[in-house]
Amino acid sequence: MRTTFAALACALAAACQGPISPSAAVTRSLSLGAGDISVAGPSGYCVDRRASRETGSGAFVLFGSCAALAGSPLAGQPEKPALLTASVAPALSGEGLETRLDELAAFFRSDAGRAALSRDGRAGSVTIAAMERARGVLYIRLVDRSAAAQKVEPGYWRAAFAMRGRLVTLSAMSLADRPVADRDLRRTLDRFIARIRRDNGGAA
Repeated sequence: MRTTFAALACALAAACQGPISPSAAVTRSLSLGAGDISVAGPSGYCVDRRASRETGSGAFVLFGSCAALAGSPLAGQPEKPALLTASVAPALSGEGLETRLDELAAFFRSDAGRAALSRDGRAGSVTIAAMERARGVLYIRLVDRSAAAQKVEPGYWRAAFAMRGRLVTLSAMSLADRPVADRDLRRTLDRFIARIRRDNGGAA
């Protein structure tokens, strides 16, 4: 799984990728990896193209309120707006990734894994508060206290799962000045997972 984890670390870091061209129009979904995977947020969320990245090293996509990104309430927005991200690692050589979530969980508990999760790349900035598995998804409740995370609440949710030979990681977080309850973040994350699985035909 070493190659898998190296790809994951790069996919989690937006600095690894080149920018996706901005567009004046609101973008509700993106096709990544030469069209292998489509990513879209739950109802009311759109792609922030200026903050999203994709190259051969992987992809990082940021989702925010459609109304905020479009500058118009007519674009729609979620009832309790959060910030969502999707990271997609490049095609992986290993097989059976969906059955090896225990190894992935162990990686995230390690210094290298926590450094990959941290916004400042330092393992000491991240604390794993909870970790669980359900329906082929590894859920992680973590706290990131790095300086780079000051604009968002330190506690948030991540999810990791395999899809079409790629490792997909999603996150749901709230802005520091507009906090969202933890249970609502988890519900939003579940809807995010369901949307991506549905749009990709439920592919594993």
